[in-house]
Amino acid sequence: MLIIKRWLSVLVVFVCIITLSGCKNEVGQVYFNARVLEVNDGYVDVRCLEAFNSGISVDEEFPVTMDVESSKGVPEMNVDDNIRVVFNGEIMERYPLKLGTVYAIYLLDEKGEIIPNN
Repeated sequence: MLIIKRWLSVLVVFVCIITLSGCKNEVGQVYFNARVLEVNDGYVDVRCLEAFNSGISVDEEFPVTMDVESSKGVPEMNVDDNIRVVFNGEIMERYPLKLGTVYAIYLLDEKGEIIPNN
């Protein structure tokens, strides 16, 4: 009987550990790379080039707000610039696609690396 209680205790602890490890509240960056198609007042029209973990389809075209959470604002963008858009992962509508909170927009260099906003 003592052995059964011990194994039951071990099993309960194991289940609790697994359950709690699945409840981590990690906020990862959700982002994608895009090409600027048009610069407008308050937003840019983009085409997704690399989806990464965003859930956005490559070649999808949609507007992205320039009202970002970053204290550094957004860089000056021109048509055909490559950019990285970091957002909270929420996609509000399907057509045209509308993102949730946009955290930051960065210009990319010719290697696809981020150019820090100054």
